[in-house]
Amino acid sequence: MAVPDRDRAKQLLAQHWDDVVRGYATATVEPEVRRRIEELFASEGVSFTYCPLTQLLGKLTDRRLDALCLQRGDNSKRHWDPRSFATSVVVPWVRDNQDVLGKSPDPYVSNPLRQPRILPNPPNVRSNSLPLWESLHQVLSSVEERNDPAYTAEVFRAVLEVVKDKLQSQQFVYPALPRVSLEQALALVRGLLEASQAGEHAMSVAAALFIVAGRRFGLWDDVRREASTTADRASGMVGDIECRSEGRLVFAAEVKERQITLDDVRSFEEKLGRSNVTEALLAGPSVRQQDADAIATRLHLMWTRGINLYHHSLEHVVAVTMSLAGEQGRRDFIAEIGRDLDSYARPSGRLAWHGLLESVLRGDQ
Repeated sequence: MAVPDRDRAKQLLAQHWDDVVRGYATATVEPEVRRRIEELFASEGVSFTYCPLTQLLGKLTDRRLDALCLQRGDNSKRHWDPRSFATSVVVPWVRDNQDVLGKSPDPYVSNPLRQPRILPNPPNVRSNSLPLWESLHQVLSSVEERNDPAYTAEVFRAVLEVVKDKLQSQQFVYPALPRVSLEQALALVRGLLEASQAGEHAMSVAAALFIVAGRRFGLWDDVRREASTTADRASGMVGDIECRSEGRLVFAAEVKERQITLDDVRSFEEKLGRSNVTEALLAGPSVRQQDADAIATRLHLMWTRGINLYHHSLEHVVAVTMSLAGEQGRRDFIAEIGRDLDSYARPSGRLAWHGLLESVLRGDQ
């Protein structure tokens, strides 16, 4: 009996999942195969979510394996043991990804999968599940018939893309922190920014910060933000974040995860000039050195015209605001970050936040 290398399987799963989450490429599979994959993962039964992922990962790890084999007692010459493979490789991965495929320590122990082989019309299963069995068989038999590692990888990636969409549609349950010190809040923000892509995490931190500041200090009653990929001009917003009081715009912010340039200042100045807002923040880690003098001159000229544009690092603004907001404010801030990540971030960002909060509970921070 063939035994897939579990360490290699874990590496392949991590590698392909990272590629899918980062959007490096879209799997090229037949529309009918993708439709059937989506049908399987829309099911509430763990049999039809764990099984395709497990069978395909086993096949990807070792092409000698029969993708349709469910038990080592199968008569196929290339039989293997998907059940133990699932419990040792797939189940821990699912647990680390918010139980996206359903909670089960041993998914192959369920009655539907306790048969030697995947068939399009298996015996002793519920009649209403037969379309799912047909889809499962269709997807895996297409892989088995070709026995082409490149095609197996494409179908596996298509499965992971559907899993990603499923995970994205779920709101994460983040661990609650009973206490949050200023140092812990700052460490959490640094960790989240280090895991950021395309500025999305900085936007979540900033949105949460302005929401809590408005609530704690009565500065504004409404905070609006755009997705980090949305152009402000296209959205009609003055900045990445707008703070309003009784419908009136009173503060705007642009948020960068890179050095601030003179072009950034000019662009924001143009948008501020088209509005009535006179208080604004350009948040970025630092100013590009060759632009420093020109930016300072520009900010002074804006001040003479009645516009106060401040530049600070996001971490600095968090430190000052969270010092004044107190511990309850910091707990609210941490909770608001999670809510914003649920609405805007990719699964990788939400997982990163979950892991950072867990590290605080373990006492690592």
